[in-house]
Amino acid sequence: GLAAGVLPRDGKVWFTNIPHLWLLEDADGDGVAEKRERVASGFGVRVGFLGHDLHGLRIGHDGRLYFSIGDRGASVTTAEGRKLHTPEYGTIYRCELDGSELEVYHSGLRNPQELAFDQFGNLFTGDNNSDGGDPARWVNAVEGGDSGWRIGWQFLNSAPWTTRRGPWLDEKMCFPDGRAAHRIPPIANIGNGPSGLTYYPGTGFGDRYSDMFLMCDFKGTPSRSGIHAIRNVPFGAHFMVEKQEQVIWNVLLTDVEFGFDGNMYVSDWVNGWGMTGKGRLYRLASSEKDTAADGVKKLFAQGFGKLKDARLAKLLSHVDMRVRQASQFELAKRKNVKALAKVAAGSENQLARLHGIWGVGQISRRDASANAPLLPLLKDADAEVRAQTVKVLGDAGYNAAHATVVTLLRDKSARVRAQAAIALSKLDQGAGDALIRLIAENNGNDPVVHHATILALTRHSSAGDLVKLNARKPAAIRTAAVVALRRQRSGDVATFLNDGNALVQLEAARAIADEHIDSAMPQLARLAKRTELAKPVMRRALNANYRLGNAGVLAAVAADSGQAELARAEALNLLAAWENPSGRDRITGLWRPIAKRDNSAAVAALGGTINPILRNSEGLVRKEAITTVSKLKLKSASPALLAILKDEKAGSARAAALRALGEIDSPELADAVAYGNTAKDTAIRSAATRLAAKVKPAGATGKLEATLAKGSVNEQQSALVALRELKDAAADKVLAAWLDKLLADNVSAALKLELLEAAAKRSDDTVKSRLAKFNESRPDPRQNFFALEPYAETIEGGNAARGKKVFFENVALSCARCHVVGGQGGEVGPALDDIGAKVDRDYLLESIVNPNATIAKGYDFFLITLKNGQGYAGIIKSETDKEVVINSPEDGIVTVKTADIKERIKGPSGMPPGLQLVATKNELRDLIEFLAQQKKPATKE
Repeated sequence: GLAAGVLPRDGKVWFTNIPHLWLLEDADGDGVAEKRERVASGFGVRVGFLGHDLHGLRIGHDGRLYFSIGDRGASVTTAEGRKLHTPEYGTIYRCELDGSELEVYHSGLRNPQELAFDQFGNLFTGDNNSDGGDPARWVNAVEGGDSGWRIGWQFLNSAPWTTRRGPWLDEKMCFPDGRAAHRIPPIANIGNGPSGLTYYPGTGFGDRYSDMFLMCDFKGTPSRSGIHAIRNVPFGAHFMVEKQEQVIWNVLLTDVEFGFDGNMYVSDWVNGWGMTGKGRLYRLASSEKDTAADGVKKLFAQGFGKLKDARLAKLLSHVDMRVRQASQFELAKRKNVKALAKVAAGSENQLARLHGIWGVGQISRRDASANAPLLPLLKDADAEVRAQTVKVLGDAGYNAAHATVVTLLRDKSARVRAQAAIALSKLDQGAGDALIRLIAENNGNDPVVHHATILALTRHSSAGDLVKLNARKPAAIRTAAVVALRRQRSGDVATFLNDGNALVQLEAARAIADEHIDSAMPQLARLAKRTELAKPVMRRALNANYRLGNAGVLAAVAADSGQAELARAEALNLLAAWENPSGRDRITGLWRPIAKRDNSAAVAALGGTINPILRNSEGLVRKEAITTVSKLKLKSASPALLAILKDEKAGSARAAALRALGEIDSPELADAVAYGNTAKDTAIRSAATRLAAKVKPAGATGKLEATLAKGSVNEQQSALVALRELKDAAADKVLAAWLDKLLADNVSAALKLELLEAAAKRSDDTVKSRLAKFNESRPDPRQNFFALEPYAETIEGGNAARGKKVFFENVALSCARCHVVGGQGGEVGPALDDIGAKVDRDYLLESIVNPNATIAKGYDFFLITLKNGQGYAGIIKSETDKEVVINSPEDGIVTVKTADIKERIKGPSGMPPGLQLVATKNELRDLIEFLAQQKKPATKE
């Protein structure tokens, strides 16, 4: 992994580098750590995206270490021998500063690179999107919470019922309004590439950033990157964004922090995605003097260990959060419960009181006797004091507070109610009906209260207790029971599959399928026979049947006209993949391989129904049925396929039916091809041309040569493909003649790729020599990396439908990671909705092979040197013959005279070079065709 996290603390340095969390100490000051302690190991159990590492080091308000890992996951054994097995998602951990009591604090994240607390001890992070059209998320990381992400969704791309990223996008789990009871929704969707994150401590910039977070948004290019300032306000026990603004922009920043000197420090990647081995650090100062900042610098320079207790107690009211925290930590270190408790109980400063409570909490986690002074504060008039007190007592496992904690479940503050429920999850006794009453009163409205009650329910209820709630009203009680059973991984969750409430049923199906609770899979599978199921439930029920080997159920769904079109199509798609099932689960995308099985069960199940399905369906169902026939080699489907071919109202299914007849070696194939050769539809004639050699190899060459002379482009392409497979000298002669045309530059661009691929498969000396001569006539891409000539055959002749799949689903190219088409994709690069109207195909090819040749306006970064030696770096905002206006991250808006410019150097594109090497030429050609057809600007709402 990357050396991604560094945090100095009391003369030592915390350091994260997969697979270890390190604590380093340089005792003699020579710059080398003589003491290197592996505090914890086992992080990064998956190979994954660069940057999804171990990072995010931060000391919390409670004096514990918090840190994070991306979805490379972990499997860690703690010092106490507990196993923290989180291999499927990103996680936030916390532990004591001696490495003990390591625990999972929050899970279900993708890549929470940095963490930051606000002044009330609430933890936040920016979680990165998956480059699949989903937005990044601004997350309140609640203790015990799950934000919903699972790494398997990164690999789900296509199937009748699977959008990119599967349920993550399809079920809106990445959005604040997505309904999924097992996860806490994000506060908002902000940015695309959340990176560095900090909270304004209170000094240095006056009130400019008061109660605000600064979050870097890294998008690979300066013109789209910078820093967001975000202010939250409470929304029940959760939060909402009150204010969001771009405060520093057009700089590719990776991190931001406030120094003890009152300045802001930012790190600049400069440009692009790749590791350049260089970067820049900037120091930013406020234009207005903040006198309080000078005192902060002096305090940290002299150290808090030299201050007296009374002075430290007074500093708990300081305007700077870091000073308050350092004072709290020093008093806790001295175990001065009396001083801390006095401030907690009697200070007129709310924040000082909270630091007093937290300081006592630091002591009480090791010494239970320290908890007693906090008990009266559970009834304090200040709701935040009550919330923080119950939180601290819960952390300490202080059972003497149980009775009062239960009463707080009815507190007028949602925040207090949530913290009381979380505290109960750590005490030895539950709350019985009081907890159920809170669940009912909340009724699922406040997601944090809902989550907190589930934590307590999970801790204090057996599976049997939870099942007994299956008739309780409102439905929120049953939903909570389902999620608690999910957390317990209990098969009893299947009891709720027949619930009359759609959300309860959905959560039960999610629990079984998404958590792979195998004991409940048969009950989930039985739901597929019903026709009224919600789409997400049906998907999971069909997948359960697929995994269990119930081909008959899938065939019945496919044949049932009362089922939804997508359900029938999915059932057929599953049957088509029967013999060689993917190792990845169709719902979660995780590696859950099914043993290879023969097609006999699927063939038997569909044998009696496939012809009616083909005849009586249309659209997506018919399309999947034809594909299934091909995969299962169902010759019995020949009559229906032939009927579709001859049905002039069947649209694109006609050509697909003809191809399927060829795939199954139908006895009707000769008649079908003969019919296809005379069809008006070009796609049908093209399919017939490809099958000519299969029907009658002996006479095929002449017919194919004739097609090459007068056929449509599609037919000519098919003829060349068919010639490639013929094993006779006549075919070699035809190909050699066409290679001569190619050498004379007399072949349509749309046919070049098929011709070259056909020639490459032949062993005839004449064909080989002609092909070699052509290849010698253009640059070798291995020698001339950015040459376009070796890819000239990809300019014309592609298939836009296939190109769309390349754009959105090809992981190696990841086009949609940075570009939007039709409202889908990432916003790192320019939108491409009308790219085909703006540029030609040569430009499209060049942008892939050599992205630095031409950079879209507004995305290009320049280095400008003046004749007097002064230099500027930034984006050209505007330009005339006489002057250039530069938006510079260092200098702001700068206007320079054109006559004064000595040199202008364009920076590299944010688009990585070499993409042509990770795609086939057919994929490139299809992609270019798709992009060339994008000619309508996106509509603005």
